[in-house]
Amino acid sequence: MNSLINQITLSQEEKQFFAKNGFIKLKQLLTREAIDGLRKLISKSNAMKTPPKFYSGEMSKMGYDVEEAITRDIYSSANFKDVLNQLTNNRGAAFIQGIGFELEPNQKGFNWHHDVLSLCYVMPEDLAYTMWIPLDPINTKEQHGGLAYASHKVCSARQYFDLVYQLVQQENISEFSKTEEFKNWDFQYASPVETFLLDNNKVEDDFEVGDALLLDKFVWHKSCPLREGALPSRKAYVMRFVDCQARYSKTLLQGTYTILKSTSSDLHSDVGYQLAEFLKDGEIISDNLANLKKF
Repeated sequence: MNSLINQITLSQEEKQFFAKNGFIKLKQLLTREAIDGLRKLISKSNAMKTPPKFYSGEMSKMGYDVEEAITRDIYSSANFKDVLNQLTNNRGAAFIQGIGFELEPNQKGFNWHHDVLSLCYVMPEDLAYTMWIPLDPINTKEQHGGLAYASHKVCSARQYFDLVYQLVQQENISEFSKTEEFKNWDFQYASPVETFLLDNNKVEDDFEVGDALLLDKFVWHKSCPLREGALPSRKAYVMRFVDCQARYSKTLLQGTYTILKSTSSDLHSDVGYQLAEFLKDGEIISDNLANLKKF
């Protein structure tokens, strides 16, 4: 399915940039055929719904597990696999979930956050990735509606994965999670001090249709509001991947959702619990994905 993905050869400098900073913009990775297919997928998917009022993100529509043949054709493409291999020292990465987002003018999307909740089934030190694919052009000087992100070198979210992993293994965590001090800890989002630092060091790129942004799980990122203008909305498709050496962590998964019940009412996907049906702590996730019901 190379009609969907263009062949891209990354320089050594680009690969080193991704390793050091945790993000990279991939220019014209997807063809027009791929973009059109993803647009149709999001437009027709029954999973794309208006988030409930308690949801912390401000989106007009979003949907988890938005996947069809076009998704499989993209991540199965030889050119797509080659790009991921180039950026992972030939380890590769396995697709785990597709998500659709739609943002309307004056909506803010999500504040600064990391992916500990979305990827809490992965061992804290192991890698996983998010590919953000805007389905409309992003012009930061006009309507914007894109993403902002910050380098590992400025502020990494790695410590949160380690912190939550250690926290959930404490014997008295159940009791502590009922306290007001704990309930006021919003572990998914940046603190005021972190927000100040991230805002002062953020990167915001323009994107043409066909471009994509790859982030590793330790990169802080946030939505940028869509301003009034020619676009009635901004659609984007997100593909999540686990590194082919990433291991499963049922301990982190169960503990994270215990915390979540105490601190938030946000929606969540059950991918991690589906994996729990056939994976044990420490097993390689990508070796067992044939058992996941959507594969």
